[in-house]
Amino acid sequence: MLALKSSELEGIATSLTAVAGALQESNTDRLQSWQQLETMTSASSLIQGFIKLVDYNRPTVNIVEQMHKTASTLFNTADFLRTLEGYVDVLEKQADKSITLTVMLRYIASLSSLLDLMCAREINALCTAITPEPLEHLGDFGTLPASAIHEFYLVNAPPEIRALAEAHPDMQILEAGDGSLVASFGDIDKATAVTTIVAGVGSSNPEGWNTYVDRARTVSASTGSATVLWLGYQAPSSIPAAASGAAANRAASDLQGFQAALQARNPNQRKVVMGYSYGSTVVGKAASSGELNADALVLVGSPGAGVSHSSQLGAPVYAVTGSADPIGFAGTQYDGIHGTDPTSALFGATVWDSSSSHSGYWNDQEFLGNVAEVVRGK
Repeated sequence: MLALKSSELEGIATSLTAVAGALQESNTDRLQSWQQLETMTSASSLIQGFIKLVDYNRPTVNIVEQMHKTASTLFNTADFLRTLEGYVDVLEKQADKSITLTVMLRYIASLSSLLDLMCAREINALCTAITPEPLEHLGDFGTLPASAIHEFYLVNAPPEIRALAEAHPDMQILEAGDGSLVASFGDIDKATAVTTIVAGVGSSNPEGWNTYVDRARTVSASTGSATVLWLGYQAPSSIPAAASGAAANRAASDLQGFQAALQARNPNQRKVVMGYSYGSTVVGKAASSGELNADALVLVGSPGAGVSHSSQLGAPVYAVTGSADPIGFAGTQYDGIHGTDPTSALFGATVWDSSSSHSGYWNDQEFLGNVAEVVRGK
């Protein structure tokens, strides 16, 4: 079933048009009667009074105009919706209830939900004369299905993101901008668990996004749950730039907002946040305030999470730095570039062994197995 019905929208639009017409006619009659009275006197005080009456009546004219524009929006929405209903009618009459048919019906339902949201935003703008805030973050879409959000971004995202989606049809875009991308593998609305991966240095460069996409897909396949690739911040472009915590400080609130949006969509879902490289510094900044919705944190190849002990992060912490990963030199058990080494004994995290290089974790089956256990809550 679709979220809207074209017949209902047309009925509302027709009634609204009729009411607007009656209101406009009444307003016209009222103005004409005032004009007739005005010709019967030359008294300046009365003439000023008639001018005031016309001014007081002007809001009614504006309301009529708004009603006509709203009715037009409803009629246009109904026309588009009628096309979708036609497709649904054809598909539901098919005898073969295949998986492909089910997917097509869900796709059409997503378009209907998106149409509902955009229609509501247009009407709100017409009725309040306030330009709606742009749709930039997951939370801006309310409870709109992730599949419908993806359709919105297929039209509105920058070209490089649309090209990436075309190359990876199993990816759903959740947020998009210049140099930023948040995308999921698996259904974030229905999955029992979601892993959010925050990438590190250089991850704002679209040229490397295919690599990050492959890593997120690997985690999704290994855990059997939904996985989000969170490139929702301007990451440092180089290792020297990553010595500063400024980018992590700026990104923390956006990561908190994203996790809060996930929580609002599915409060019972298990949520794991994984920070890779400088991404672990972002996760640390977001978690240390106590406002990050996460049931567990995984710090991978971390230069530090900005704190001295795992208890400051508000959730169970798991950490791994491969023996072949040079980032291990970024911190010690006492201090470092971005705080204590998360794999040191004094930090208090559950530490995993690994022989990986900095880019090799995603090929390490033991690491992926450990992640899967955390995601499953074991």
